[in-house]
Amino acid sequence: MESSLETAVTGCSVEKEWRENLQKQAVTNREEIARLRAEVPHVTEMKRALKQLLRENDDLRRSCSEQETALVELGDHLSKSKVKAEELRYNVDMTKENKWVSDKETVACQQCNKNFSVSRRRHHCRNCGGIFCHQCSDNTMPLPSSSRPLRVCDGCSELLLQRSVAMTT
Repeated sequence: MESSLETAVTGCSVEKEWRENLQKQAVTNREEIARLRAEVPHVTEMKRALKQLLRENDDLRRSCSEQETALVELGDHLSKSKVKAEELRYNVDMTKENKWVSDKETVACQQCNKNFSVSRRRHHCRNCGGIFCHQCSDNTMPLPSSSRPLRVCDGCSELLLQRSVAMTT
């Protein structure tokens, strides 16, 4: 009987210890639950702020993409404008340098130096204004001053072709 009493006392003390541990664990769990419930509004606010930041990020990415596209378009436009400006500078320079030569001032072709006659006629280069024979000016090229190709001398033809090739590359 004493042995069963000791066993019962031991069992009760183990059960008491177990119950105390469970009660301590329950208190700890309640405290953790209270702490987590207190954090819920903060986490909810952070979640809302994150969604707002993600929307703003998407808007900024879209805006950045649009601006990059605009920059590329502006770059293309700038390149084309530079080419046109260079063409205009060239045309102004050519206009300044070139002087329309009077028929009376010239007796021979400015390139081959053959004298003009009834069979060897004078032709003005529409680019440089010089006077040439047919053989030295049998080229036609588009010029900014006209909507159709005009007669140019061999020298101007070569220069204009080189310029045209340089502009396309």
